[in-house]
Order: sequence, then structure tokens, then C-alpha cells
Amino acid sequence: MTRFSQVNRFIRSRSGRGFFLHLGMCAMLSAAVGYGFHYFSLNWFMEHKTDEKIIALRLVDAFVTNYSAVRSQFGTNAPVPATFRAHAIDAFNKRAGDDSAFRLRWVGRQGREILTPPTDARMAEAIEAFAARPNPKPMSELLDINGEKVFRTVYPSVAQEQSCVSCHNALQPGKAQWHLNDVIGAFAIDVQVSPFLRTVTRQSSGIGVGLFLALALAGLFISLIHFRQLEALDASATELGRTQKFLDTIIENMPVSIAVKDARDHRYVLVNRTAEIVFGLARGDLIGKHVDDPSTREVTDALFPLGGEASHTGELQEIDEHVVKTRHNGTRVMATKNLSISEGTSEPRYLLSLSEDITDRKQAEARLEHMANHDALTDLPNRAAFTERLARTIEMAERGGETFGLLSLDLDRFKEVNDVFGHGVGDDLLRELSRRLRERAGDAFLARLGGDEFVIITPNGDQPALAEAIAAGLLEAVAADLEIHGQHLRVGISIGVAIFPDDGADATTLLNNADAALYRAKMAGRGKTRFFEVEMDHRLRERRAIQHELSSAIARNELHLHYQPQARIDGEVIGFEALLRWNNPQRGMVSPATFVPIAEESGLIMEIGEWVLRQACREAASWPRPLQLAVNLSPIQFRHGDLAALVHSVLLETGLAPARLELEITEGVLVEDFARGLSILRRLKALGVRIAMDDFGTGYSSLSYLQSFPFDKIKIDQSFISNLKTNPQSAAIVCAVVGLARGLNLPVLAEGVETSAQLDFLVSESCDEVQGYLIGRPGPIADYSRLVGRPDVIDANVRSA
Repeated sequence: MTRFSQVNRFIRSRSGRGFFLHLGMCAMLSAAVGYGFHYFSLNWFMEHKTDEKIIALRLVDAFVTNYSAVRSQFGTNAPVPATFRAHAIDAFNKRAGDDSAFRLRWVGRQGREILTPPTDARMAEAIEAFAARPNPKPMSELLDINGEKVFRTVYPSVAQEQSCVSCHNALQPGKAQWHLNDVIGAFAIDVQVSPFLRTVTRQSSGIGVGLFLALALAGLFISLIHFRQLEALDASATELGRTQKFLDTIIENMPVSIAVKDARDHRYVLVNRTAEIVFGLARGDLIGKHVDDPSTREVTDALFPLGGEASHTGELQEIDEHVVKTRHNGTRVMATKNLSISEGTSEPRYLLSLSEDITDRKQAEARLEHMANHDALTDLPNRAAFTERLARTIEMAERGGETFGLLSLDLDRFKEVNDVFGHGVGDDLLRELSRRLRERAGDAFLARLGGDEFVIITPNGDQPALAEAIAAGLLEAVAADLEIHGQHLRVGISIGVAIFPDDGADATTLLNNADAALYRAKMAGRGKTRFFEVEMDHRLRERRAIQHELSSAIARNELHLHYQPQARIDGEVIGFEALLRWNNPQRGMVSPATFVPIAEESGLIMEIGEWVLRQACREAASWPRPLQLAVNLSPIQFRHGDLAALVHSVLLETGLAPARLELEITEGVLVEDFARGLSILRRLKALGVRIAMDDFGTGYSSLSYLQSFPFDKIKIDQSFISNLKTNPQSAAIVCAVVGLARGLNLPVLAEGVETSAQLDFLVSESCDEVQGYLIGRPGPIADYSRLVGRPDVIDANVRSA
């Protein structure tokens, strides 16, 4: 199909049409050459054979004439010349044979012949023509006799001797008499020409065909070369056109403004579509116009800023940013490159201008910069902006010998708003508070560091009076209720203040001391302002030292577990709660109330909690008696990592039956992220472990959590048990919790049982389980060997209790 397509293209091309014209000319030339060869061959044959025959017949005629002259010498019986001639010719023809193409005859005139009349009318006419002429000449001609081509030569026979005349008269006594010099007949030679003509025809045809084929092949070769050249030229032209179209399309659709002007006559020669759109011009009104034309002057300055300088220098000129006012598109920010283009000479021929509209990019960069330095929720400066501003403020204050204050702010009861009303209300609350704080901050720099943490850098001035005045204004700003989605909400703020340079000469120290003052403000009851004091720094350093030492406590084997018995109300021990203890070489026994909050704040609780779980499960799995094991979990463990996977792997590793493990949680697990906490609890429950609600009654939404998740046990906080005698409300709460648990068919464990009176009260209220010093003090598991099934060691704690 492809070859046929190529042949078809060749036939339709100029080369094909030229080739067919060449074939026609070749056919005519070949026919002319073949015909000429045939014609000249036949003429040569006729001329050559005519001369040969005439010479031969002349010799015959001379021989007969001579014989006539000497006949008398052969005696009276010698044949007469005519008879002798006739017999001689007859003998010659017999020797030649009947199929010979050569026939020699002597014939007489029509009606006066002696023996041989003319063979045909044409021969008779030729002889009579000789007789009619005074001086007859031999003649040759090509005849068609009986369908055969014959070449005939007729030689006139004239009576030149009297003896000849007398002989002929004697032979024809009754006819007209002959006279001297009369044409008495003629010699005729007939030669068959058909074989020669066939040969000549074949040769002429062969020459014609051969010449035609040679010329045709030569023409075809030349035509094909020409066709290929034309196709190459057409392909080049097509490719050139395609390239030109491609370049035009590219230039037309490039997202940059392109303009070209002639550097010699200073007229516009090219303007692309982007330039039309950006600058609001019509290129038809611009192309061909002079750059100094008043109607294009404004456009020239926009398209070719500093174009004259680029023309003179001949170098690429880059203008990173310049502002252009357009008629329809407002003010645009452009980045332009001007380049002069030469055509083999040092003089520039064209000036090219490439202008990119970077307005959107600059606006996007501004937005990104704003986003990078501002909080997405409140649009206040963020931590990065605050860090940069604080460093710059410190530098300026040091240079000018001035002071300023740094206020660290934290919202009070914000977590409760999120838990009760949801994060959407919490976000709107943050926005409204940020607006109020910004109004009261005035010239001070207000930033949100994250969550409900804010900071303020006061202007330089009289410190600490200025900082105190700003803090008072901030407290006043949040004193009134805020209406959010129809809800009247009230939150307070706690403020810690540090003054530069008295409370810190660098950013880190200043911020840490402001945080320390904020911590003191919160400890003082919230809604307070506290300035930094040296004592705060000591406490902060102490906390950091504890954190540092706690980070390596596991590696140094300073952590260990104590176990406290848990018993039924009748006194039967049914399990133990694993309690973490830290024996520091320098500090001695550090209270869990001291180091656990630090571990939770720093994130160390993740590593410590995993260690506690693994150690406790490994220990419980070694007990001969299958007692229950209770392990406390921190809310931090629910936020990070995969707690369910960790518990599963520890159970598999230690071999502890899941039903023996009881995980104690506080409602903080569900308060921070209810959906996530509930999902993790369900996964833990699916492992077969038990879940207990610890410190029940001290939170906000314990009852709702009991409805959301099927807990296995409720633990009444020891604060209620310790106040049973002194606080009637505590007794009422304990009664209510026990009654609630009975209604939910949940066992209740009372913590902190230390006296018999407390135990008697719990027995009277049908409490299920108890835990406290009355049952047993926390201690190493070796102290409870008998209870776990190892009777070789005395249970010292139980005995002492």
C-alpha cells in the first residue's frame, strides 16, 4: 500500500508528468530513428543492388554484343546471339534453382518478343518506355508482385550490331523488322526483397525499441532523482512550514510578552498575543508603526524599558522588577529582558524584549510570606515571626540601651470549651479573643505560638510599669463574656512577664523566664499576672534537671516497680497494682507526683510507660497464682504510637493471659480526642484485657464516658475516701458512685482505704473491692511472695499492716 502510494505520488508529481512527456518524446524519437534506419537501409540496398545489377547486365549485354561480332568464327552452326543468350540465361536460372531470390531474364518488347515476353505489365511498360526514349537508361524499382516485395532492375537491350538486327529479323520473319539502334528488349533481374525487408524491419524495430527503452530508463532514473529531490524539497518546505508554524504557535502562546522592533528604522515588527493581553493593546494598531509615534509612546515605554541602553551595549539587559500601569489591567509588576540581535554585522538589527508578568507571583509570594509568618486561624504573627521580631527587638534595645517586656499568655479553661462545645466553637473563640487582644495590645507585638499560647513584646519604655499596664488591659479585655454561636462563654488568661535585660539578655533566657512566670501565675489560681523572680528560675532549673536525669533513669536501672494489693471487700487479695518508683542516686526516692508530670510534659512517659508495662507483665506471668495485674496508662500514650499493638506484643512476649491484665485510664484519655481514645479502647478490649476507669468522679464527663464505653471496673478516687468522716458530700458521692455502678452491673474499687472505719462504711454500701494501706502498702513483689504463690518468703508488708 505504501509502494502504491509512492507510485501514485510520483505519477501525480511534476517529475511524473515530465517523465510521461519524456516517454512521448522518446517514442517519437525512437520511431523516427527506426524509420530512418529502415529507410536508409532500403535506399542503400536499392542503390547498391542497382549499381551491381546494371554492371552485371552491362557485362552480359557486352558479352552478347561481342559474341554477335565473333559468331562467324564459330562456324555456320553456332547459335544466334538471341538463342545463345536465352539458353545461357535459362541455364543460369536452372542452376540457381526455383527457390532462389535472384531471377535473370531477357525479355522482348510486347508483341515483338522472340521467346520471352515481359513477365508482367509493369515490365512491359518499362521496356516500352525505353523504346520511346532516344537514349534509354537502366531503371530499378521496388515492386509488389503477387503479394511479394521484389526489387527489379531493367536494362535496355539495344541493337547495336547489324548482325544482331539481322538475327532478330530472321527469327521473326513475319513481324515488324528491327533496325539498328532499336530497343529490341531488355535484361531484367528480379530479387526477392521480403527477407531483407523483414531483417531491416526487425533491426529498425530493435533499434527503435532499444533506443526507446534506453532513453525511457534514463528519463525514469532522472525523473526519480528529480522526484526525490522534489519530495526532499517539499518535505523540507513542509518541515520548514511546520517549524515556522510551530515557532509561531510557541511564540504566540508563550506566557511571556514578546515584542521585536527594527533597530534601524525603529518600527515594530512582532508582538505576540500575551503582550496584547497584558498591556491591553491591539497588535494590528502597533505593527509597522514607529516607536516615537505619539499613539504608541506609552506602549513603547512598557514594552521596551531601557531599550535604548540594550541597543547601545549589545548585551543582555535584565530588569528584575519594574511597575507598568496598563489601561485595562491596572498596575502590573513585570520582569523584562532586552536583547539586541545582529545579522552578521556589529550593528544591531533587531531589539527583542521578553517581559513576564510576575504580579500574581509577587502576590503569591507575599501571601506565602504572610502565611509563613502568620497563624492561619487568627492571622496573628506565628512563632517564626515572633522569633525574628524578638531577636530584632533585643538587638535594637542593646544598641539603644533600652528595655522592653515579654509577656507569655495562656488561656484559662479553654480546654473545657473544646471538650464541651467542640473544636469549631473553640476556634471561633480563639479568633474573637485574638481580635480583642490585638485591640488592647496597641503598639505591642502580639503573636500566637500555638494552641492557646500567646506572647507579646512591649514597646521600649518604662519597665515594668508599661508591661504591667498592658497586662492589665489584656485581663480586662477577656473579663467579659464572649458570645460564640449563641453560647455565652467566659475564659480567662494567665500572664507571665519577663523584662529585658534584667530577666534575660538573650531570647532563650527571656522566653524561658516569661514561661516560668506564667507557670507561677497558673499555680496562683489563674487569671493572674506574675513577673519573673529568681526563685522561679530556680524551680524551672530544678524541673529541667529532673527531666534530664529522668531521661537516662531506665538505662541506669534507677526505675523499679512496687506492687500494692487489691482485695475483695471481705479481704481476699485478688490482684496487684503496679506502681512506678524512682530511686535517684543524688535525690533519693523521687515522688511520682514530681517526676510523672515532668515525664508527660517531655514525652519521656512513652518510653517509661512501655518499660512499666513490659516489666509488670513479665513479673505477673511468673506468679504461680493467676492474680490480676493493674497497670496505669498515661493519656500521652494514647496520643502517640500504636498502644494496642504495643499491648498485644507485650502479652505475646511475656505470655501473660490477657484476662489477667487490667489497664487503668483516666478520663483525660477521652477528653483530649474522644473518637481516637474510644477507638483505641475498643481495640484494647478486643485483645481480651480489662479496662478500668481510674479517679472516677474527679473529672467533668465521667458519666457520659460510662455510657460510651463498657468499662470493666470503676475506681473511686482516694480523695473521697479520705474525707468520709469530715465531709458529708464525700460520703454522698461514694454512695452515689457505688449505687450507679450497681445499676450498671460494674464492680467498684475504692482507693486509699487506710482505716477500719472507712472499710466498715464501704462494706455497708456494698462496695466490691478495696485498695489502700489497710490492705497492704506498695512494695517490691518479694514482700508478697506468699500471696503470689511463693510461700518461702514472709510477706512483710501484710504483716506490718
